[in-house]
Amino acid sequence: MQLKKALLGVSALLSAAIWAPQAQAIPAFARQVGMPCSACHYQHFPTLNSFGRAFKEGGFTMMGAEQTIEGDGLSIPANLNLAFITNLAYQKNNGPTTNTTPGSKDTNNGQFQMTQYSLFMGGRVGTNIGFEGEVGLSGGAALASVKIPFAQDWGSFKTLEVPFTTDGLGAQQGFELLSTGASPVHLFNQEDLQAISASEYLGTDTPAHGIALVAANDMGFVNFTKWDIDSINGNGPGQAPGDAGPGSLTSSYLRAAWLGNIGDFDAGAGFQVWSGTSAAADVNTAYTLGNWVTKAHAIDGQLMGDVGSMPLTLIASYAVAPVDNTPGTMGNAFNGQGAGTDDRKSFNIAAELGVLPKTTVQLGLRNAKSGIAANGSSNASDNAVMIGATYAVALNARFELTYSKYSGDLYSDPATKPATGDQMTVANLWIDY
Repeated sequence: MQLKKALLGVSALLSAAIWAPQAQAIPAFARQVGMPCSACHYQHFPTLNSFGRAFKEGGFTMMGAEQTIEGDGLSIPANLNLAFITNLAYQKNNGPTTNTTPGSKDTNNGQFQMTQYSLFMGGRVGTNIGFEGEVGLSGGAALASVKIPFAQDWGSFKTLEVPFTTDGLGAQQGFELLSTGASPVHLFNQEDLQAISASEYLGTDTPAHGIALVAANDMGFVNFTKWDIDSINGNGPGQAPGDAGPGSLTSSYLRAAWLGNIGDFDAGAGFQVWSGTSAAADVNTAYTLGNWVTKAHAIDGQLMGDVGSMPLTLIASYAVAPVDNTPGTMGNAFNGQGAGTDDRKSFNIAAELGVLPKTTVQLGLRNAKSGIAANGSSNASDNAVMIGATYAVALNARFELTYSKYSGDLYSDPATKPATGDQMTVANLWIDY
């Protein structure tokens, strides 16, 4: 409790100018606006600052130094802006090293990985139309996600319609501005998302497709999305992750957030509500086609600013996915993919502090209930402590080190203890070009 109070007391954010050498971003957008990556990101990619949020509000259409090709009804960048992003990692878990077959050792043995190998495209399609897309290159090229914002400016506010599809970013992929983990793409640590974000702990970042309807201004935004969950844990028959699954857009997602200042600090807070049911295939049941319940709610907040001369990002979130075994459904997709027997919920708090112009340290705490019975508890606890550090090798290359320790009923019961054990260490090199 004292640690929670201490972290909440260190509330501060946004003044990245003197720390700009550490920042990085998807170079496709940096090329379009002709600005350094620190113009849009606080401390480092992918955490957004106020300018980065404004760029997203505009549907990725803002132009800078890059020339445009203009014509009757045409206004596009002179070049197609691309970016290559890769993560090279080494992961070690402390589970039993039973898999000793050469060439197939798992992370318990220690494993080198290429965790991401993607081509990103993004930018301006027209004066009020943008796009962002990712093509995964490992194992053969495949579309991972795409969205096409249609943005309208009404003076004091903007509206957007954003059709999207994604292989693993959930209904939130349509539109999100906070860096709390409401969408995984803006979390400051990408190696243990569930340790620092309550929404991520529920598993809301499913394959999905839909359309987001958004109203936004400097004070915040509202996002109402109609969407459909795609195949969970892999492909449905004849489908690749991210393909439009069967069924209509029968699930709903509501997101509202306030943005402003608390003293000298950039702040934001909001809520998320998922509801409805969604037809999809479940590979855990041999591709059985059925309806998933998509029910959860969350609250979150962030603060970003300087503590003395050091930039700080502080985030907190709380989320719940109730048990829902409505007849004719496969259960709540966000509660252990229908396996939960009690409400799945989590409270998370995390911080990143810039201790040197190119170096940050990170801390994440999770206090969660898994939704399943274990070790004599009807709702087994599932807690985590994550510590990390980053070092900017270059403006577009960052080394990251993450260590996580897990505890609770799940880990003291042999029947539910994960095969990967209760500790994880990841060393990662993130390169954008």
